Amino acid sequence: MPTSSPSGRETEPIRLLLVEDHSQVALALGSAFEMVPGIELVGQARGVEEAVAATAEHRPDVVLLDRRLPDGDGIDAIGRLHEQWAEARVLVFTGGADRSVIDRVAAAGGAGLLLKAGLLEDLVATIRKVAAGEDSFDVELPEHRIRR
Repeated sequence: MPTSSPSGRETEPIRLLLVEDHSQVALALGSAFEMVPGIELVGQARGVEEAVAATAEHRPDVVLLDRRLPDGDGIDAIGRLHEQWAEARVLVFTGGADRSVIDRVAAAGGAGLLLKAGLLEDLVATIRKVAAGEDSFDVELPEHRIRR
């Protein structure tokens, strides 16, 4: 369903593909996104191969991609996702990251990285930011804050 922008014009919802192998996390996020205006969950996948197929099928604006999947590393899949739909912006969603992980996501063409420990409001805000074409690598690391 279209939503209104600040200018009062209707905008299309952000088409989101969720790639998460933990069923409880996927269920919770799926339920939460049903309540978020302006974001449409167009599909879900549990692994890299499913994500590649779902990206080709659904052509999402944003892919929320778990890093550790049963059939591979999500970061390594970013290029394959872009081969299916070059316009997809990939946001890696992970339990932990260090500088090398952030660098790998950026080098692979990812649009951002967000830690799972954050609030739903932060996740939604980051999805909106990434969908708008901005990169988001705001991550609290033990020694310092990284902003890109």
